Amino acid sequence: MRDGTDSAATVDAVERAFSVIRALRELDGAGVTELSKRLDMSKSGVHKQLTTLVEEGYVTKARDEYRLSFKFIADGEYVKNNSSFYDVGAPETDDLANESGDFAHLVAMERKDAYCVYVAEGDNAVATDVNVGDWISLHSSAAGKAILSELPDEYRERVIKQELPPKTEFTITDETELAQELDEIQANGVAFEDQENVRGMRSVGAPILSSDGDVLGAVAVSGPLSLLTDDRFRNDLPGLVRQTKNFIEVKVLLESRESIEEGSHVPKDFY
Repeated sequence: MRDGTDSAATVDAVERAFSVIRALRELDGAGVTELSKRLDMSKSGVHKQLTTLVEEGYVTKARDEYRLSFKFIADGEYVKNNSSFYDVGAPETDDLANESGDFAHLVAMERKDAYCVYVAEGDNAVATDVNVGDWISLHSSAAGKAILSELPDEYRERVIKQELPPKTEFTITDETELAQELDEIQANGVAFEDQENVRGMRSVGAPILSSDGDVLGAVAVSGPLSLLTDDRFRNDLPGLVRQTKNFIEVKVLLESRESIEEGSHVPKDFY
């Protein structure tokens, strides 16, 4: 039986390994010295982590540079292909992009974080800063605010009272102002992002809820000011986004019922 010291050491080792993985992604590849400075770890410690990750196939080495390997694609595909939320939401996100002509994205809430799990481009779409796998800001993005508006009061208050870093000069950083906007989003079922996450970009999002009222994620459309003009932004797109959200919720409910009838287990969060 292991004592607490062994367990703590094991947890620390895992945390360091994931720190190395995150740093390699953020730096788009790096050497031992650069990683050591970035992570404030000894070179020998970084090298030991990298050696293990290379042996496991998750990191590759070319000369003196280490990079994440294609093995992550296989793991990502496994997660995606086993997600009912993705199966239901992706086709509807495609339809939203096609009907609006804009860039659309699907966001999943998992534990305490939100991540973009799917993107689609309409005929007039302009690439945004949202990519598959990106962490989504809960206080400055339309999808994030839509999710935040439907989270349990305790968690919502905790997020609001944390530091609200400004992404642009338009980001809401005042607790009271953000709380008031979240109340409006909950009442209207749609969230607006007006240059709050990226200057010059707008987004409209809506929360996706389970039949029990748990927030599963959000769906949103994004684009530059030139495409998401005031009339489209405030009048046309909210209805399309709400419609997509409703379609996804209905399909989530139907698929949950089918799974229950077949005797399979359906997680509460539908992931």
